[in-house]
Amino acid sequence: MRKLMCALMLGGLATCQAVTLSENGKTDYVIVVQDDAIAVLNTAAKELADHLKAVTGGEFQIVTPQQRLAGQKALIIEPVESKPDGIAITFDGDDIHLGGQLPRGPLYAVYTFLEDYVGIRWWTPTESYIPHKPTLDVPVRNHAYAPKLICREPFYKNTFDPVFASRLKANGHHNNNPAAYGGHMSIIGFVHTMFQFLPPAKYFKDHPEWYNMINGERTSAHYSQLCLTNEEMRKEFVKVCLQKIAENPTAGMISVSQNDGRGIDGGCQCPACKAIEEEEGSPSGPILRFVNAVAADIAKVYPDFLIETLAYRYTRKAPKITKPAPNVIIRLCSIEMNAAQPLESGPDNASFKKDIEEWSAISKQLYIWNYITNFSNYMLPHPNYRGLAKDIRFFVNHKTIGMFEQGDAGCTVGDFVRPRAWIVSHLLWNPDADEKQLAREFFNGYYGAAGPYLLAYINYLCDTVEASGYNMTCYNMDVNGWMKPENLRKALELYAKAEQAVAGDPILAARVRRERLTLDQVCLMSVTDMLRRQRFTGQKAVLPIADPIKLADEFVELTKDAGNLREGVAFGHYGETLRQGVVAAIAKSNYVPTRCKDLPIDRWEVFPVIGFNLGRIGTWADMVDDAAAAQGRAVRMPTTHHEWAMQCPFTADCYDRSKPWRLTIRVRCEGASKEGSAVGYGLYDRGARKDMFMKWVPAKDCNGTQYVEITTEPFMMCEQPLLWFAPVNRTPEDISHVYVDEAILIREP
Repeated sequence: MRKLMCALMLGGLATCQAVTLSENGKTDYVIVVQDDAIAVLNTAAKELADHLKAVTGGEFQIVTPQQRLAGQKALIIEPVESKPDGIAITFDGDDIHLGGQLPRGPLYAVYTFLEDYVGIRWWTPTESYIPHKPTLDVPVRNHAYAPKLICREPFYKNTFDPVFASRLKANGHHNNNPAAYGGHMSIIGFVHTMFQFLPPAKYFKDHPEWYNMINGERTSAHYSQLCLTNEEMRKEFVKVCLQKIAENPTAGMISVSQNDGRGIDGGCQCPACKAIEEEEGSPSGPILRFVNAVAADIAKVYPDFLIETLAYRYTRKAPKITKPAPNVIIRLCSIEMNAAQPLESGPDNASFKKDIEEWSAISKQLYIWNYITNFSNYMLPHPNYRGLAKDIRFFVNHKTIGMFEQGDAGCTVGDFVRPRAWIVSHLLWNPDADEKQLAREFFNGYYGAAGPYLLAYINYLCDTVEASGYNMTCYNMDVNGWMKPENLRKALELYAKAEQAVAGDPILAARVRRERLTLDQVCLMSVTDMLRRQRFTGQKAVLPIADPIKLADEFVELTKDAGNLREGVAFGHYGETLRQGVVAAIAKSNYVPTRCKDLPIDRWEVFPVIGFNLGRIGTWADMVDDAAAAQGRAVRMPTTHHEWAMQCPFTADCYDRSKPWRLTIRVRCEGASKEGSAVGYGLYDRGARKDMFMKWVPAKDCNGTQYVEITTEPFMMCEQPLLWFAPVNRTPEDISHVYVDEAILIREP
């Protein structure tokens, strides 16, 4: 084999040598496994041999040091001392050493060599780029690197594949890398462990004092916490923690963290807990003192074990006095961030930036739980791309050693989930990487000639949301707050160029078409809004697509295997429901509710149930035929929950908001009882993020087979309302179901 000079131009100056691993499909190299008793070294050797064969066609034999012939050239896979997951690629004459810190470093060295030296790219678990090079030259370039983040967890569906996760060097709790691939980091309990470890069903009856006091009463109701100053509770909590660690001593970390839930705004209100909270200047004071005490007891038995807790919602602000113990890790959660602005420079994120700075000032090390998707609807455009790399760097510069980047884990066709998973993973491995270059590499490599046009489309969305000043949180029901009709039309024009660029390639065309589903959803959702504008302004509606029903049919077909629509909610019949909403919107111009037949068209608006978003179809709500309903269809909700199972976000900027409006709803319920409430409803201001009003309908007023009409007092309309309905949690024997027919808005004269 030959050794030659290759001109690798760096700024037009530098050159380097190259080693020829294969010539015309023949190789003189073997792969040496330094210690074949170590499973990850064998995995690394096989990955290297298989991929080099795919590139060159040559057979790279795997041998032990004893089997290697004298003078034989070798790729040597070996453990080396380094920081966690550190790698070292070194050239020694004809030999190439691929080493790293166990348990994963040697494998990561092989993957780095295959990517950066050979040119392989793994786009997804099943899609990759393997260059065809029967003669393979690799540059002589020593490389040593240890990642700044010791735990790197991109939370996307693709990264649950253990081999793909390993190739992306993802090693977090959910990545499921088996031992042969170096394993992964895990956290006992993972998160929200107060009731996991001390479940109320087991303890509350005998120890109500262990649970938080709210309004003077001890409670274990959903969304509540523990009483963190109760010493007997702490002893039992430590006992449970030690039992769990004994069952999984290799985990290395256990979570001692507050419970989750909508509406949490504080912990225990007993005098002892409140006194600490006031002394520390933050609700994080009581929990950090509790966690430190638990950590001290755990350290007596497991001195190297780490104890993780959350700085989340009401505990996000650092305490004034107490500091985390050396074996305690604070995991800050960015759930309130405006994702349209980078954390470090965005004015809307100033308070969270301050919290990170204050925690990093008193902590040895931090973890971050970063929210990088839209949990209300995975399939809406969420242009947070420009902050992804900047935020990771900011976190790393403030003592962060682990990151959980929570993306669209349940969705297969969300907002560019494939490039997001790939780019985020590469940034977690190397936060200093050029994010623009990474984006160009993926988009041009995976989407071919469409890549530049898709990047232009994404840049346009980022420009649009930034110019709008919209607060793009990780919970957005639609995009009307930042994408106006003219923006939608421009986005469609840009996307059409991407589709045209790959029209002759069925594989690339299918990839580009799949990514358009998010934009398709915006188009389908906009039909109702644009027809509404026509009714209220008199201007002819210019729909973004020529045939909305045809597009809806395509959407239904292409989302059959979509997975989840949003966190914890299966896609289910959403596509069909969206289609029915489009059909209803187009047909609605011919439907006039009885109570509106004598009113001018710009004074009323009807919301048929077919146009509502339903949560957990089949569990929380169902669309059913009902002869008593005004249009023969109704939404039926069981009373086994109290969630906002019916939601309809809309934009009211075309309404006359100088005058009051009233809301009329049509509801009924089934059951034996006529006591208490049956169903709740209201309007929520999405812009101000507050309730406009919430009301409950008594069972006695709506119990029966016929719908009753209930009208609110006059109210002033906001620009971005959300209309919702929810059953009142009761026993099925009491009230089994509630039904909603339609809702009507009527403006006062």
